[in-house]
Amino acid sequence: MQHHKTWKRILLTAFLTFFVGLFGFNSLAQATTYGLFADVASYQPDDVIFFKSLVTNQVAGVVVKLTQGSADGDAYVNPKAGNQIAAAKAAGLKVSLYHYASYSGTQDAKNEADFFASKISQYGLGKDTVVVDDVEDSSLSNPYGDTVTFQARLASYGYTNQVTYSMASWFWANKLPRTYPIWVANYGVDSPQVDNAAAWQYTNNFNGQHVDMSYDFSGLFTTGGNSSATTDKIVQVKNSIGIPLWNGYGSSKSYAGRYLGNNSRWKICAQIYADGKYWYEIGRNQWIESTDTNWPNGYGNSTTPTADNKVIKVQYMSGYSIALWNGYGASRKFSGRYLKDGSAWKVTRQVFSDGEYWYQIGANQWVEGNYTDNPSGLAAFN
Repeated sequence: MQHHKTWKRILLTAFLTFFVGLFGFNSLAQATTYGLFADVASYQPDDVIFFKSLVTNQVAGVVVKLTQGSADGDAYVNPKAGNQIAAAKAAGLKVSLYHYASYSGTQDAKNEADFFASKISQYGLGKDTVVVDDVEDSSLSNPYGDTVTFQARLASYGYTNQVTYSMASWFWANKLPRTYPIWVANYGVDSPQVDNAAAWQYTNNFNGQHVDMSYDFSGLFTTGGNSSATTDKIVQVKNSIGIPLWNGYGSSKSYAGRYLGNNSRWKICAQIYADGKYWYEIGRNQWIESTDTNWPNGYGNSTTPTADNKVIKVQYMSGYSIALWNGYGASRKFSGRYLKDGSAWKVTRQVFSDGEYWYQIGANQWVEGNYTDNPSGLAAFN
């Protein structure tokens, strides 16, 4: 993981006997059937464009650094955490949080748990959120015992969906407890090399973006997503000839060898926005295109299952793009990014300023209404 201390110790080695036997794969290529999730800190962007780019690359979850230290010591809160959480949710990613451990002693471990728990509640995430203790700092004098104390204290606040993160070598040396699922960092190899790992961080430079990336063997970090779906999460196939079921979603999907009949109904496990449309997971890596259902624009994104009343589409000139702005009206500033013609974006707010409508699609990220398919404003906000 990345944090405001600039070092990282990860040894390069080899493993996964357990997963070879259980799941039948023995290489990185075969492991790609598992969900991907990223972890981010203040080094990464905090806008929706960045997180949607992860979704486009098959990423289904993100773990955001929230805190380090405690209020009684060297307290640190990721200044981008709020925007990163909001942007990741807007992109459809499942959001988890992590704390970077620097505790030394029982009371210090309790203080850090208190600090982490207080900030989780401030950022509006529920007690079912996956929370990670990142235990890797070389200064830790008793990582095993202090981690037990930290996690017990966190559980006393109701946060029981916990994970322990560290490099493979620390698990080999039994320097950490196994009270909760473990997330193992091990680069340059074809498996995590630690038995019963729930997740494996295999690179710190995914697609050349300088982003850590992990496989989610357990589904803890990727299943479910942060969708706005209602409690029943049921979609109905709306295509007279039936629709194909896919392994994966977006441009990398492959045919699963099965069709779903017209009017058949399916419970959604997760929804992802990729390649200009939503995709619904209805089984383990089994996906259908939203456009073939009664919820074509994302489950729960509209008051009726026929159209999304808070989505705009960039409408300019074929092959051209429009500017994305920080702010709106005369005081706007260029964000350094462009949105492609024909791309669709969910609107969180609209403002009429300087003679035109402006649509907010992320944390202080705005587009001009005149360059969309709704230049006169969205009725949903009236």
